[in-house]
Amino acid sequence: MAAISHTFAGNRKLVISAMGASADHSLQRPFVTLLPAFNPSERQRAEAITKDLIDLGCVEFCCVGHEAEQLHDAIDNIIEARNALEVVTTWHEEPSEACEYFLHAAAGGRAHLLALILSHPELQAVLEEETRT
Repeated sequence: MAAISHTFAGNRKLVISAMGASADHSLQRPFVTLLPAFNPSERQRAEAITKDLIDLGCVEFCCVGHEAEQLHDAIDNIIEARNALEVVTTWHEEPSEACEYFLHAAAGGRAHLLALILSHPELQAVLEEETRT
């Protein structure tokens, strides 16, 4: 499925895509990424793309799901190893809390947004509803 793009609140762009899709979504820097971690396999896939996302200009990772804390810790280790200490990580087990934080508070509410959650239609629905209001 192709990426979905929305513009909202102060001309910020929200791109909703799949984790396995191309990492270059023509998203302007800086951007924040919402990464799902609902099971160990998904967490490992998210970890594997972290370095590329940092290189593309990600300034904050918002991790969501049952494995979100573990993903957060793994990303922190990657950030430290790369000396990219300006990159922030957060984690939320509850999807609605994660979506609210991602849309309204991550990076001070000023960065563009990349949500790699197309395999989670419930998260996509929350994000799309929030961008309409």
